[in-house]
Order: sequence, then C-alpha cells, then structure tokens
Amino acid sequence: MKMESKGLTQSLCKAFEILACFTPESPVLRVVDITRKVDLTQSNVSRLVNTMVACGYLERLEDSGYFQLGKQIISLSSVALNHSELRKQALPELFRLEQRYEVGANLAVLHEDRMYYLAHVDSRSSPRMYTMVGYTNPLHCTAIGKVLLSAMKDADILALLERTGMPAFTPHTVTSADVLMDQIRAVRKRGYATEYAEHAAGSACVAAPIRGVSGKVIAGVSISGRFCGGAMREREEEAAAIVTEAAALISHKLGRI
Repeated sequence: MKMESKGLTQSLCKAFEILACFTPESPVLRVVDITRKVDLTQSNVSRLVNTMVACGYLERLEDSGYFQLGKQIISLSSVALNHSELRKQALPELFRLEQRYEVGANLAVLHEDRMYYLAHVDSRSSPRMYTMVGYTNPLHCTAIGKVLLSAMKDADILALLERTGMPAFTPHTVTSADVLMDQIRAVRKRGYATEYAEHAAGSACVAAPIRGVSGKVIAGVSISGRFCGGAMREREEEAAAIVTEAAALISHKLGRI
C-alpha cells in the first residue's frame, strides 16, 4: 500500500503500511519480514511494531519472534461492519437464501478495482473454517465482479482491465477483453451474471445487482455452489430468478422504489 506523501504524517503512513503487510497469505510476520516489505530500516520497523503492540493493533506471538494483527483491529472491523446499512439490510436475505436453498450467499462491493466481500453465509453442506468478509477477488472471472463491471461505462471497464490484467485461474477463465465485453453486454440485457469454474475449479455462481436510492448499482448479491441438489448450470434460470428477487428486495429496503 503506497501513499502520496504530500501533507501526510509519515510515521502514521508507515504504520498503516505495516498493517497492510499482514494478508491471508502472510498472517504472521517477523520484523525482518516486514522490513523487506516497507521502505524503512529494521530498527525503525521494530520501534513502530512495538508501539503498535502496546496500542493493541499488533500482538506478539509468545517466544516465536512473530507478530499478528491484534484484537483492536477486530474491534474496529466490527464497528465498520455493524455500521454498514447495506450489510445490515442484506444479511437477512443472505440467510434466507441459504436456509431455503442450501447454497452459499454473498454480498460484495467494488473496492480498488476488485470485488470486496461485505458479507457471506456458508452453505450448511460445505461450511468454511474461515470468514470471507474482507477478502477480495478479481472482477473479470466472478459473477458479482461482472455485475459490478456491467454498471460501468465500456471505456472505464477497458481502462480497469488494462490496470489489472485478466489473469487465468482455471482453463475456463476468460482472458480476452472482447469476450468479456460480450458477457457484460449480456449481463446488462438479462439483469444477472454467471460464473462457471472461471475463478476456481468446480465453482458455480449466479449474481444480480443491488441498487441504491438513485438506481445506481452499489453492490452485488450472489448464490454459489450446488442449487437444490442439482448443477447450477442446469437450473440457471431458476437460480437467477431467486438471486434477482433477493437483490430487488435488498434494494427496496435501502430505499429503492
């Protein structure tokens, strides 16, 4: 996470850079690991880390030399999540989708050229041992991602793809901007998006847009996995009707007429 320096407090910026070093792939780090990631000396990193431990934003793992994010981060995350009106209005619908159809249900928004999970409800048949909230995924190969892209102007979509690229995750990932734009036009026409094993092998997902008061797309809701015991591709229209109805209900609860 690089920041423009003008008018900013450098030590605070560096502290935020240190926090950003902790990722799902690197949840625990040593001072030497952090030093390799930020433009600071090891002694400066050590002082900042010790300060962040004292304030509760990092925790030292006993006798290991490793650090992890502290409980103060969890507390702040809870404040942010509980304050989100979008998440508050969407969660009951996500739970209804899972309880009625036994599928995973997701809520995500656009953040820094990626889709960002605000809420997730696991399918009871395949519960996860971790939370999806706060995770991000690319836009070009996910159903919610395509929904979010469909709300953008074509020129803006192409500019975004130029920035992010279109990496392949499976043999089914679309890596051509022309092919993706054809998919986006189909999303705009029918009102929902699909993803079949484009981001992960064996995955299936159907998503629809959530709109705010002005009618602008502000998020996407999706269901993923198997649908009512059958393959989602075989029951795409049924799945699309269900997720579109949930998206419309969430939009209405947010003030969309």
